[in-house]
Amino acid sequence: MNTYLRILRYVGPHKGLFALAIGMMAVWAALDAFSYTLLIPFLRVLFNQGDAMGGLDTFLSPTAGPVVQFLRQAVGWAITGREPMSALRNVVLFLFVVYAVKNVAYYVSQVSVAVVEGRVTRDMRNDIYGHLLRLGFPFFQRTRAGQIISRVTNDVEQMRSLATSNLAKLMWELMQAIFALVVMLGISWKLTLVAALFMPPMLGLWARLRKRLRRGVLKVLDAVGETASHIQETVSGIRLVKASGAEGWEEERFRKLTRGQYRAWVKNERWRRFFTPATEMITAVSILAMLWYGSYLVLYEKSMIPETFIAFLLFAGKLMSPVKFLAQFPATVQPGLAAADRAFELIDAPVEVFDAADALPVDGFRQAVHFEGVGFHYAADAPVLHDIDLTIRPGEVVALVGPSGAGKSTLADLLPRFYDPTSGRITLDGRDVRTLKLAELRGLLGIVTQETILFHDTVRSNIAYGRTDASQAEVEAAARAANAHEFIAHLPEGYDTVLGEKGTRLSGGQRQRIAIARALLRNPPILILDEATSALDTESERLVQQAIEQLMEERTVLVIAHRLSTVRRADQILVLEAGRIVERGTHDELVARNGLYRRLYDMQFGADESMKAREYEGTDALRPVPSPGGA
Repeated sequence: MNTYLRILRYVGPHKGLFALAIGMMAVWAALDAFSYTLLIPFLRVLFNQGDAMGGLDTFLSPTAGPVVQFLRQAVGWAITGREPMSALRNVVLFLFVVYAVKNVAYYVSQVSVAVVEGRVTRDMRNDIYGHLLRLGFPFFQRTRAGQIISRVTNDVEQMRSLATSNLAKLMWELMQAIFALVVMLGISWKLTLVAALFMPPMLGLWARLRKRLRRGVLKVLDAVGETASHIQETVSGIRLVKASGAEGWEEERFRKLTRGQYRAWVKNERWRRFFTPATEMITAVSILAMLWYGSYLVLYEKSMIPETFIAFLLFAGKLMSPVKFLAQFPATVQPGLAAADRAFELIDAPVEVFDAADALPVDGFRQAVHFEGVGFHYAADAPVLHDIDLTIRPGEVVALVGPSGAGKSTLADLLPRFYDPTSGRITLDGRDVRTLKLAELRGLLGIVTQETILFHDTVRSNIAYGRTDASQAEVEAAARAANAHEFIAHLPEGYDTVLGEKGTRLSGGQRQRIAIARALLRNPPILILDEATSALDTESERLVQQAIEQLMEERTVLVIAHRLSTVRRADQILVLEAGRIVERGTHDELVARNGLYRRLYDMQFGADESMKAREYEGTDALRPVPSPGGA
């Protein structure tokens, strides 16, 4: 119930339009009931040769007074005293007008509901996606991408009708039931009681199936998410799949997932579809009971005329339809409620990195970045960093080296607050970064990684990502500085060429130069480099290295180095092992120390060290730039 009430809050901003829909439903239900009551005078005229209203009070129960008075005021003047064909013509004209107005009301209500449903779905998706963007990296590490996509798309689609179409249908059926029940009581309270006796079994049937259906739907949705995750992983890694000849293996894995999804779906559908024939059987027994007892009232007790009995049966049929819907309603909404639980689970995921209530503005980088006793862990029993102390001054180049898993990337991720330290603190010009406005802090940083992120958009949009105010001249200037303008100019549409997903239409070196152009356009004072050239061929590496040199000019640089030749000219080299800084110094100092750095260096270069040194002799890569004031 709480889930449903939470969904209904999305209707609040559109309550005026939804109220119009409900009002039109009420008009429809009232006119629908009136059209059926018109059958009573119609049948009276037909069976009694024109005596439409006379004797009507006698054959209706005492509680029918309002019904009789309503019929007299609405159509009595057009029927009483007229010849049979004239009276029938007038009744038919009344029915035509009623049906015309009723269907106009129906159309207006349905269009209104559809508009509200579209708005509610839009708002739900916007809220989920907006919250998704605010979630921190830990969430994305522990949640499969396919599950996230499934919740934003499939689950929202499942729940879209809960607050609109299903609610409107519920109100619709409820109004029909109320109007039908009022008229039925006016015709015969005894027959109405017979009809009411069969409602509790329907509700009891639902009570036994509700929890079972909820569990079943959740299992189906989880299976759908797992299938989506597998598809997403396979599409992302299709090159590896084909290169490994693993198509058959992946197909079997997918078949296993779809078998699980199929079994969960069939098991749930067996119970859900049992509900409809069960309620139909209860309805059939109810109608047969009314037929038997109504016939008794007409033939033996003679307290009801045939015309009113026929009208009562029609109203009973009208009543049974909403009663069945109301009984089945909980089963109908179970898929949506289960989907809503999953979607709200995403909305309720805590934002682990956020602005403090009194966050301070960032006015640049002038003094130093300090890591003071910084520790970090993803899980409490598995620390990744221990007691990191580090100072980075403006204009310095600081390199992080060490074996895989030493914590280099994690340390670099703490500066832009992709994660917050679990102990110690990081300060920018003496202020804890957790007290600064997050967007402004990240505005100081440019990040270029080995895995270049490009979007399915134009070259211009990819370079200007995050800088929507950038002019074409600024975009081109950044591309020229990144050695990218020449190949961009040769693309089919130049800067308007739409790149494939992840930039697959470009080579690795071209993608890296686009990423460097993006960083140049941002013009950040602090740069984080994660070995942007390690996966490139010699020519691409040369072009990218030149672009990096341009990017590094007059900037503070934190570089994560896998190829030690790229850090020879760094101001500081920090050697990490098992999350600790075990060595620090310049290249020459660390080589002379004959520790871990020397062993790593020898493993990479060995006897070719002198050749590698000569290879990089002519490059200015990572050459420190004096900071203002000689810092």
